[in-house]
Amino acid sequence: MIAVRSVVIGLAASICLGAPVYAQQVTVVTYLCNIEGAPAQLTAQVQAVSPAGVFMDGAGMFAGSVPTGEVNYYYQGTVVSATSRYSFQGENQFADFVDLNTNDRFRVQFILQGPQLVMVVNPFGPGPVQYLCQLQGRQR
Repeated sequence: MIAVRSVVIGLAASICLGAPVYAQQVTVVTYLCNIEGAPAQLTAQVQAVSPAGVFMDGAGMFAGSVPTGEVNYYYQGTVVSATSRYSFQGENQFADFVDLNTNDRFRVQFILQGPQLVMVVNPFGPGPVQYLCQLQGRQR
């Protein structure tokens, strides 16, 4: 009975510790965008997550983790103008947008250039369109 319980506890621990990640605080950023001549505000919650590699000792027990140096960015937010509203969520450079008025869905590529953000709508076609946004604020 004790051996079975040890195996179950060890399995549960290996599942929980198998891929540790180190999350940082969520940062809220706001940008002022020019969408076809109309001002729009982009607000996003951004979280940086740094995965780590796990290593086990000779007995198969958790012996520590090593940072990989990699960072993944996860975000969600909205873009609102006088005539339109969008919600989005994404990972790293790409986000999936939903037009909240028509329920149309499309992909956007985010390219950071210092305090500016370039949004490339439909980056893989048809007809990619770019919009420029300027950082307005950041808070944790």
